[in-house]
Parts: sequence; structure tokens; C-alpha cells
Amino acid sequence: MNPTETDPFQLLALAIQENPSLATMLTQMWRQLESAESLNHLLTGISSAMVQSFPKSAAQVIQQQPTGDWKRIAAAGSPKPASPSVIEQGSHSDIVPGNPATVSLVIENEPNRLLLLEGLDSLSPRSLQAIAQVTRYTAQRFIDNKHKNDRAQRLKSLLSMVQRWHHTDDLVTLLSEMAESSTEFFEAERASIFLWNKAKRELVGRPALGVADGKLVVPDDKGVVGAVVQSGQPRRVDDMLAHEVNRDIDKELEFHTHSLLCVPLLDRKGKVFGAFELINKRDGNFTTKDEQGLVEVALHAAAVLESSQQIADLTESRDRIAQAQAAEIQLIGDSPAIHELRKSVDRIASTKLPVLVLGENGTGKEVVSRLIHYQSDRRGQPLVAVNCAALPDTLLESELFGHEKGAFTGAHETKAGKFELASGGTLFLDEIGDMSLTGQAKLLRVLENQLVTRLGGQVEIEVNVRVVAATNQDLPQLVKENKFRQDLFYRLDVVTVSLPPLRDRGNDILLLAENFLEQFSRKARREVPQFSADAKQRLLQHPWMGNIRELRNTMERIAFLSDCEVVTADMLTLEARTGPQVQGVAAQMELATATEQFQSEFIRYHMKRTNGNMAQAAKNMGVHRSNLHRKMKQLGMLDDREEA
Repeated sequence: MNPTETDPFQLLALAIQENPSLATMLTQMWRQLESAESLNHLLTGISSAMVQSFPKSAAQVIQQQPTGDWKRIAAAGSPKPASPSVIEQGSHSDIVPGNPATVSLVIENEPNRLLLLEGLDSLSPRSLQAIAQVTRYTAQRFIDNKHKNDRAQRLKSLLSMVQRWHHTDDLVTLLSEMAESSTEFFEAERASIFLWNKAKRELVGRPALGVADGKLVVPDDKGVVGAVVQSGQPRRVDDMLAHEVNRDIDKELEFHTHSLLCVPLLDRKGKVFGAFELINKRDGNFTTKDEQGLVEVALHAAAVLESSQQIADLTESRDRIAQAQAAEIQLIGDSPAIHELRKSVDRIASTKLPVLVLGENGTGKEVVSRLIHYQSDRRGQPLVAVNCAALPDTLLESELFGHEKGAFTGAHETKAGKFELASGGTLFLDEIGDMSLTGQAKLLRVLENQLVTRLGGQVEIEVNVRVVAATNQDLPQLVKENKFRQDLFYRLDVVTVSLPPLRDRGNDILLLAENFLEQFSRKARREVPQFSADAKQRLLQHPWMGNIRELRNTMERIAFLSDCEVVTADMLTLEARTGPQVQGVAAQMELATATEQFQSEFIRYHMKRTNGNMAQAAKNMGVHRSNLHRKMKQLGMLDDREEA
């Protein structure tokens, strides 16, 4: 049987049986895998193992260069330079016996190599075949292991690279990061990512060094990139195919492309939406391995880009909504107080400071709070409002901080509190002066450390919330009366915005009235009526105890219930409010006592007007019913039955 046709293991067994010294040599050759650092190092070790087993021998490995010449890459003993005739014969045959004997080391995707053995001409063809087989197998095993290790390392580098991409939100920054990391990964000079604008039939590439804005725009049917997006197939170009390169781009970039690798970017449905391009391999041309690698990188890049684009679309949509909401919020008026208020809001909005908004009921505290939010960099995040006056102590903690399932009777599921819901945005605490002392203590703790713990929970949850609090009460006086915590007051009173009552805003009353009347007339699908001179005079003279809320309600009533083209004074149905008479308040009283007496008379006045209807009285006074109930309880105006 011809040795080349023998089963490999049978061949080795026969060779060793024929020459027992081969066993030691072949074993030593195989062991070179354990310490080899490179293929050349391995082949040198294999050559040394041969010479150690046959001291009078010599071995060398020569490798064909890109120029066609042959160069020695490994040697042991004192081998003679290989003659051209030996190389010629060896490069065309598997094994050539003689002195030197030649063994062709053909390894996939590797340059041609020859193993030349001197002083081993006494070995039989079978023994020579065994040496050749072990040498090839060992070298191939080293190459395979190296490829596995290289691939593992490339995958590790790729995952690290992709992970960085996922943490980049801005699209332009993301494209630059992709290009920069890919040039390093593939040892290229430049890289660009082209996104396909099919509507305009153009490709927009970033980054593009030497171009204004770092953006290159080219037709989608020109050059290699155009061919890739049109065909959906990768393209590799080197000096042999340099005519395919779009030299117009080279001219614009003042750059010379001598090698290029480009692969398509595919979305989840497999449709092309762009291309990933590498330019100029630093050492030679791009290989099949590079192409396979870039295809893999492009898959990850496409997923990140598609996700980034979706996020960008959502962000753009969110910003449009925020802008639309902000546009609906207006501080209408030309009075000096409103001009100053606008300046204050502009200054405050750009900060992260807590804000305390003060003013009578109906002056627009919530409007100002919303304006602060929508003019800040938090406008794309939630604005959550909480009416502290409407929350009894039993619900306050659960409402603000959330609760875990089973924390109390009726807690059938876990619920996030208002602080969690507002994280990243703004929490508006209305009627903060009506919060209980217990609730104030818990609120202060969260404001200090930005950590909340749900009711019934153990885990502290970090939140990032800006607090805007509002009240119509005199907080310093409440602090003196020990009805409001001094430390919480100082925590909230970092920036204070005071809203003027409507009666002090002069002609702003007319501007607001006309604006409200126009809004409600549009909703009522009718022409906007005009104010007569006496109606304007009546509007300006009215004290507007309910402030803007009262004016708004008045205009709504006119828009929906009247059909006249001109609004006259008698149509306004405004009750002349001078408020309860307070002449009975003794001047020598302390302010707190006088305030309580005034509040009692003021409430009795409205309760009498509504025949004891607390809900209607609260509405007329511009307060919440629960707030009025609490105030009457504080003033001792409720009997036991009403308190219950």
C-alpha cells in the first residue's frame, strides 16, 4: 500500500514499529504546542526536536514571500541554504525524499512553507511521511488554537466596544465613537458610517475628516458605498481594483484611498439603511477575515443605531410635546410685577434649587410652577402634582413615598409614590402649609438625602426630584405657632416667588379677561364678544378676591351662557365684594388673634351666603373643601357632629 493512502494512525504505528527512535522525536515535536508563542516559534521547536533525536541532522523551514522569494523562518542544526532546484521540486510535491528531503507544509489561509531535512536520507518513505504528518498536524493545531484565541479576544474587544456604544445617546457622538473604535479594531486609517436617505437619494456619512460639520453627503448610486447599499452585499477593494473608488470623495477629503472595505447596515427586517466603511488597511489589504469581522460589527452597529434612532425619535416627540405644553402656559400681562415675575422664572428655571411659590388663592401658583418645570432642562421628564391639603395623614406617606404589597389593609399591589414617579423631573407640592407635622418630618428627610423608602419596605430608593412648593399661607407665622417645621421651611425657602393679587395688576385684568373670553368663545364655537366701556370699568374696579380663578370662571360663564356681541357691565353679574367688615377687630390684639378673628368672620360670611353649603362656600373663597374643613376645625367652628 502506498504510504500516502494509509490510515494516519496506522501509518504512525507502522513508522514507529519500523524505527522506534521516531516515537521520542514525534512526541517531542507534539509537545512544542505547549510552549509555542508563534507559528515560527513552533516550527523552530519542531526542527530542534528532530535534530535532538538525530544529532547529525539539520532542519529548516522556509516560507514564500509576497514577492515570490523564499525566506528561512525557523532552523535547527546547521542547515545549508536551500537551492532553487530543491525549492522548485519541493513546492510542487507533497514529500520529496533525498538529502535534503522536503516536506510541503500546506496550511489553510497561510503562506506556502517547506520543511527541509538534512542528514535523514536513511529514513524510509513511511518514516518521512510520519514526520510530515505530525509537523503539519501540529502546525495546523497551533493555527486553529490561535484562531480560536484570536476570535475569543476579538469577541471580548467587540463586546466592550458595543457596550460603549450603548451608553452613547447623541447620534453624532455615537457615529464618531463607532468610527474611532472600528479603525483601532481593524487597524484601518479611517472609518465612516453612512445612513441612507432614500427620499433624497443620498448617503450621509459621519465622521468625515476635513469636511465642514464632519458630514459627507454623496449620491446613493456612486462609488463602492453606493454599490453596497444598492446591492446589500459587502465589497472589498484594493490597489488592483482602485478604479472602483469614487475619487471625487478623495478629492473633497484631500485623501488617497488605496484599500477599502464596506458592508451594509441592515435593520431588524433585513432591509439596508446604510453602510459601514473602512478605508486603508495600515498593513496591506483588507482580508476575508476583516470582511467577516466587519459584517459582525455592522450587525451590532445597526442594532445600536436603530435603537438610538428610535430613542432619538421618542426624545424628539417628547420634546415637541413638552414644547407644546410649555407654549400653552403663559404669564399674560404688562404690569411691572409680571415683568419681574417673568425674569425670576427665567433665572430660577435653569437651576436645580427648590422653589417656594407664594400668593393668594387663584393667583396662578400652579401655572408658575408648571412654567418653571417646562423652562428647565427637566421639561422632558414628569411633572407630578400633589395637593397636600387633600391628603389625610393616613394616606400622605403612601401617596408620596409609595407602598409595598400587603403594607396595610387594601394594599393589594406594590405602588410607586409621587417621588418615584417624578424622579428626573419636578414634584409640585401644592398647599404645603396644610401638611401635618408628621408629614413634614418625613418630607424633610427625603428632601435632605433624595432617598425614599416605600411604606412596608426596607429598600431605600434613590430619586432625583426638584421640588416646587406652593402655599397661600404665612409660613413664617406658622413656624412661630409651631404649626410648620422651621427646618422644612428653611429647606424649601431657598428661592421664593411671590405672586401679586389680580387687583394690584391694573390693566392686566383686561388683558386676561380678553384672553379667557377668546379661549372659551372658541370652545363654545361662537364669535368673540367685545367689552363695553362700562364693562371694562367694572372689571377694573372689582376687588377679585378669587383672583385669576374668579376672573376665568366669570369669562367662561359669559362665553357659554350669553349670546350678545357686546359684554356690558350688567352682564358681568359680579357681586361687590368688599369682604367681611373687620371694624370689630381691636387694634391692640396680637396679629395671630386678629388673623383668626378675621378668618372666622370671613368664613361665616360665605357660609351664610351659601346657607351652610361648605362645598359652595369653599368654591366662592377659592379654596378646596378639605382645606376649608380643616381651617374651620382649627378655628373651633365645627361641632362634634360636623367634625365626625
